[in-house]
Formats: sequence, structure tokens, C-alpha cells
Amino acid sequence: MKYVLVVLILCAGNVFAAEDESLMHGYARGFELITEQQSAIYKVTLPKSVYSTVSKKDFSDIRIFNQNNEPIPHVIQQSKIKTGTKIGSLELPFFPIANEEINLENRALDITVTSEGKVVRIQTEGGARELNQDIVKHYLIDASHINTSIDSIDFKLNSLESGYAKAFRLDYSNDLNQWLALVDHATLTDLKYGQYTLKNTRVKLPHKNIKYIRFTWLSDVDTLAITSVKANFKDEDLSENQYWSTSVLIDKNIGEATYEFDTGGLFNIEQIDIELPDDNTLIDVIIKSRADDNSPWEKRFNGVFYKLYFEELKLIGKPVAVSSTKDRYWQIKFQSTDGIGNVEPVLKYAWRPNYLYFLARGNAPYVLAFGNANTNINNHVASRLMSLLNQDVSNDMVGLAKIGKEIVLKGDPALIIQKKLPWQRIALWAILIIGVIVIATMVIRLARNIGSTGSS
Repeated sequence: MKYVLVVLILCAGNVFAAEDESLMHGYARGFELITEQQSAIYKVTLPKSVYSTVSKKDFSDIRIFNQNNEPIPHVIQQSKIKTGTKIGSLELPFFPIANEEINLENRALDITVTSEGKVVRIQTEGGARELNQDIVKHYLIDASHINTSIDSIDFKLNSLESGYAKAFRLDYSNDLNQWLALVDHATLTDLKYGQYTLKNTRVKLPHKNIKYIRFTWLSDVDTLAITSVKANFKDEDLSENQYWSTSVLIDKNIGEATYEFDTGGLFNIEQIDIELPDDNTLIDVIIKSRADDNSPWEKRFNGVFYKLYFEELKLIGKPVAVSSTKDRYWQIKFQSTDGIGNVEPVLKYAWRPNYLYFLARGNAPYVLAFGNANTNINNHVASRLMSLLNQDVSNDMVGLAKIGKEIVLKGDPALIIQKKLPWQRIALWAILIIGVIVIATMVIRLARNIGSTGSS
């Protein structure tokens, strides 16, 4: 009987050992992490393949392991969206000029500039006179008094037309003699189509130190005149770490003018765009998304996309911002079937990766493991690590980890939910029950032996 107890103890030990067998190889894939500098906390940007592999929207199937195959604390944080906080705007002085070339050496123009570079007067040959707006093709904009880069310029126009779309270009100079291209082609627009209005009077500028800007119309503007020029200033660091990807068409219903797409993963989607195949296309669509086949569709956008070409300019609609979502499946429904023709639409999306911070416990190399449909692990220290990062650890104290070579761990079988009996738990209970029966049998035998000894 004592041999039976020994066997039961060994079996129980094997059951508990099975509970502790390698966790890392229960994940689909992994990346080796390269940590060159020494630090207590490291930061790594999650690559695209992580989002196309994980199966849980809360990213609970992402773990970090050290050299000893031990899981170590980590926290996942959304990279910050820096949209360029507006810190001010300023009216800029400007001067309308006819067809004369803007140049200090041009004798047809008398340009008076102060010692600081400020333009105070522009006078054409023959004395001061009121310019006829019909012959104004240029404007000289004075930004010499600004010591920072201009993010964008707003133009205010006085127009006798009910609608317009006029092309222009911008050049810049720091001495009023040598001019370089700043914005090669842009458009000021005020159009109406049915219930829709398209108006754009702002132009984005490259980040440069600029003293003077030359505005030149590229088309006839007999009834247009600039009445105000305003410079806008924003932070240098705008939207960062944003990537564009193309979704895959997975289903279509020509009769209902509906197309369904798969982004291929759980990406943090912030913008969407429809690539229009043909010129002079305008479509009115409803765009919806959902997480999976069992979830209802949720409307994300209702409006128009367009790509229009005129004689001297082109108008292409901008991508549409949506509330950040990890929905994988998207649907485009056309309000009218004559908008895009017979060509299938292409849906593109902009997504932003997450940062992962982890404690450097144990020896390197560290492994980023991801993709496990059967894990049910709560990262209890994540909130504490996040609090530490926000309060006590500055960014310059965090080391940067780089993505190394990819490792195939368990592979795709790790992404399949396994509906199986908990054999380890069953075996453990069976061992316990058998142990109780064995002990009870031993007690009964011992009692009988004692009884028989006493009677004799």
C-alpha cells in the first residue's frame, strides 16, 4: 500500500509540473528584442504583424519573456496623438502687384524695406496709383517679423462669383531677389453641389524659416481679390507614427451596391479613405464597421469622396477621421450605383501603433510573444507600472528596444480556441479521490487488525 502512495505523490507532482510547462511556446509567434543600452525599463513600438496575429482586442495575448522563459511585467500604451495644438495666429501685411516681377532690382517697382527687413511700401513706376484688380496676378506677403515657422496660411477673398476653384502657387525669398518654390500648386475653393458645400481657403506650408512669400494666380481671377492673409502657428511635432494600409475586399453585393473589407487585424484605425480609380468621380457613401460576424454594423461616416480635374487644377477629397476603433471588418454602401462605375473601390485606413513598456527583470535576450486564443492572464501590475511611468520615470530614463528576428513558436494552432476537457484538473481530482479511498482502505484494514488482535 505504501507503494501506491508513492505513485500517487509522483503523479500529483507531474500534474503540477504540467501546469508550469513553458508558457512562451503556447503563443503563435514572437520577436527577439534588441536592448543595446542598459535600463530598468524599456520601450518598444509594436510592429504590424502583432496586430494581424493577436486574437484579443485588449491585447491580453501579448507577453514578454526573459532568457529563462519567465514572463515579466509589461504595460501597453497608445502612442499619443499630436494634432498640432494651435498656439496663435497673426495677420500678415500683403501688397497686390500687377504683372511686374517682384524683385528689388526691378525698376518698374519701388520697394521700400526697413533695416529689419519689413516691407513698408511698394510703388509702381509713375507714382502711387490704385491698382485695378483685373490685372493683379501677384501678392507680396511680408513675414519678415515672424521668428518661427508658419504652419498654414488662411486667405480671405472678396468674390463676385457664386462659386470658384482657382489655382495658385507660392514662392518664398529671404532677400526679395532669389525666389524658390514653396507650394507648387494649391487651390482656393468655394463650391456647392446640391446639399454639399466644399470650401477651402487654407494652405499648409512646409516648415521653413521664411521672410517673404510671393502669391501668384495660375488662372484668370477677374472677380477675385485677396482681402486678408493670416498665418497660423502650431507645434513642430504633428501627428506621429501613423501608417497607411490597404484592406482586402472579401464580399460584394452589386445589386445593393455594398462592398465589405477586411483590414487583416486589430489595428487602431483613425482615418479612412477610398481610392477612386477614375478621374472626375464623385461618390456618396455610407461607411460602417464591426468587430466580427456576430457584431452589428456601426456607422462611421456618411458623405462624399471625390477626384475632380479641371483645366488648371485638381480637387481630391481628404481622408476622413473616425473615432479610434479596432474593428476589423468594414463596409462601403453607395447611395447611388452610377458613382464609381464597374471598378471595385479600394478602402485604405490609417492606424497608429502602440508602445509596450517592460521591466528588464532577468537576463536578455527578451522575447515579445503574441497570439494566444487560449490564454486568460490578467496583467495585474500594468496599472502600477503605468503609474510609475507617469509619475517617477521620465522619457529620457526609458531605454529603447528594437525589434529583432521573428520567431515561430506554436504557430497558427495557438490562435484556435481549444474546447477540450480540463484533463489536468480531472487528473488531480482523480488522484485526490483515489488517495482518499486508499487511505480509507488502510484505516479500515488497520482497524480490523487492531480488533482481531484485541479479541485474541
